[in-house]
Amino acid sequence: MRKKIILWTVLLLFLSLLAWKLNSNKNAINAKAELSKSGRTYIPVETVAVGTDMLSNRLEADGIFLPAKEMLIISETAGRVLEIFKNKGESLREGEPIAKVDDEMFRIELEATQANIAKLRKDRERLTNLIEGDAAPKNKMEDLELGILAAEAKEKGLKKQISNTTIKAPMTGTLGFRFIERGTVIGPGIQVGQMTNLDKLFLMVKVTERDVLNVKKGMIVDVQPDVLTATHLSGKVTNIGLRSDNSFTYDVEIEVVNPTGNPLRGGMHSKAVFSFQQNRNGMVLPRKAITGSLQDAQVYVVKDSIATIRAIKLGVVQSDKVEIVSGLQSGEQVVISGQMNLTDGVKVAPLNPQK
Repeated sequence: MRKKIILWTVLLLFLSLLAWKLNSNKNAINAKAELSKSGRTYIPVETVAVGTDMLSNRLEADGIFLPAKEMLIISETAGRVLEIFKNKGESLREGEPIAKVDDEMFRIELEATQANIAKLRKDRERLTNLIEGDAAPKNKMEDLELGILAAEAKEKGLKKQISNTTIKAPMTGTLGFRFIERGTVIGPGIQVGQMTNLDKLFLMVKVTERDVLNVKKGMIVDVQPDVLTATHLSGKVTNIGLRSDNSFTYDVEIEVVNPTGNPLRGGMHSKAVFSFQQNRNGMVLPRKAITGSLQDAQVYVVKDSIATIRAIKLGVVQSDKVEIVSGLQSGEQVVISGQMNLTDGVKVAPLNPQK
């Protein structure tokens, strides 16, 4: 009995010692972790304030092409599609038939209306003879004439409805989409297809509030499509946005004639080069502030000792500086050295902030 008590006492002492050791090790690990965190709380970086500088009389802006003319094909009738004449991707002239909808009921009603018109006209001949012989009052002729006019109006409406059962191309272009097949039942107002004309394109670019004052409607612009590297097209400014977007840039619409064979498509990227008579001011940063590529440029913006990564859009690149089109405001502090050690939201200690 005494031996059992001694064994239990030794076992309890051993377990207590083990628990104390484990807890001591845990506290030591946590202390080291906190020390490690505190040692790397702030990362030293160099920053510069976003400012303005004199730029050349050229402005380069990237944008995408959009079809100058695109139109939905809307059904003006109801019924079952009997025939399909054109497939997706085929070229059509304005007024060319695309599909045919069942018009049997309209034709039956038209025949009945035309028969009624023929009867009313014969009645008018007989009534005219009776009036000339003083055998009928003249006011009867007024009612008959009104009946003929109503029947003729109905005839015109039915012919128009029959014409609408042939779905036609609303413009000259290419059938980009077709949403109906033989046997499809459609109704008025239903979209049955879409047509696109690529003879002319609009290049949509964005310019800053400083540059938009120099852009004029009718200005000739050098257009350089990304997919046609050796090609320079002449574009004309056709519209300038009246209001800025959330990034304080304005839409500029440039009309471009598609080269022979229409190689350019909607959604392709291109560069537009504006040439002004005088140099201009623009918002700039040192080129070394940019992380990533110039096409997908990003910078670290420092505010309240926190570095936040932000996507920006660039304009002209001139030697060691780049123009900021959107994404930054004048006066904001941007990291120009030490980006390799940064992650989004990390604490930083700016060294010698530049202005």
